[in-house]
Amino acid sequence: MKNKTIHYILLLAIIIIPGAILYRNKIKLGLDLRGGTYVVLQAQGKIENDTMDKVRDIVERRIDSLGVSEPVLQINGKDRLIVELAGIKDPQKAIDLIGTTAKLEFKIKNQDGTYGPTLLEGSAIKNATLVQGQFGQPEVAFELDTKGAETFAKITRENVHKQLAIMLDGKEQSAPVINTEIPGGRGVITTNDPEDAQALTNLLKSGALPVSIKIMETRTVGATLGNESIQQTKMAGVIAMIAISLFMFAVYKIPGLIADIVLAIYGFLVLASFSMIGATLTLPGIAGFILTLGMVVDANVITFERIKEELRKGYSLEDAVENGFKNGLPAILDGNITTLLVASVLFFFGTGPVKGFAVTLTLGVLITIVTALFITKVLFKLVISVFKVKKEQLFWKGVK
Repeated sequence: MKNKTIHYILLLAIIIIPGAILYRNKIKLGLDLRGGTYVVLQAQGKIENDTMDKVRDIVERRIDSLGVSEPVLQINGKDRLIVELAGIKDPQKAIDLIGTTAKLEFKIKNQDGTYGPTLLEGSAIKNATLVQGQFGQPEVAFELDTKGAETFAKITRENVHKQLAIMLDGKEQSAPVINTEIPGGRGVITTNDPEDAQALTNLLKSGALPVSIKIMETRTVGATLGNESIQQTKMAGVIAMIAISLFMFAVYKIPGLIADIVLAIYGFLVLASFSMIGATLTLPGIAGFILTLGMVVDANVITFERIKEELRKGYSLEDAVENGFKNGLPAILDGNITTLLVASVLFFFGTGPVKGFAVTLTLGVLITIVTALFITKVLFKLVISVFKVKKEQLFWKGVK
């Protein structure tokens, strides 16, 4: 009796706790469901072990400056970064920002228009802010770190009356004349366009990329396509649930009804787990969810058939249920562990949508094991106990 009470409490906890999390946290929808921009970046040049991690961090800071909510950034292989920006209003602006290397250089501009060697790099910039100049023009005020400030003071001291060109990725941003030494490591970059000034500020704040990058692929997904996909997938999911539920009831009667309840609990737990871990739900992910519905039913079918076998041997209903779950365990674990291995391969070697499918498949398999080995068993025993089910009443035609 004590064990039964503990099992019922655990069952309620398994349902209530994820439910509370799902209520508080909405599930993040992927690019193919919300619409947005998909960009593949490839690093150029020498790639160190931590290069792509640095690229991802810098690109993420740049995206944050755009106000994009819930971006998805994934390192793919040794030199690629996949960026998904759901719901973004200006795709080209985002592409220009994240695809800029942002290598800032300070050089002396000669009278013939040529430039001298790099005297100071943007890595010395500690902070940058957008300000308004004396005549209302937008300016980017920057502050250098201690070493950079010393170098900047020396540059301005030794090159009075010369032009100091501020270059971004090889292009001149401004070239003010040095009137006097500038101590303190502070300066401004003047631009004529407020949007250019804001973009430059964002770039300087996030820092320069450690390597140059090339945009390999861009793809824009419209929100309308996402809505259509959601509706079609919802319909497929509803049809799948109804068909499976009718099949289980038609074949197994009371166990079939129990399996239908478990199926509903399973779907709820999968969605709650997505919310719990902050995973992004994609269209392939929904397809993976629908696929795992069949796996839940498969686990129940294995167990119910084992229960039938135990009843044929003459065991009591309670013993048949206990032995049925016990004997069905190896087959259920074998099938699900094999699927987990496949999902692991898809996750570690796949990209974007494939990873979404793998995540859903993995969550589905893990929750399948919990539902098949615990939830179904507890509900089975609860129904038998509450409704005083006899073994000849369990299945449609009894057990022969």
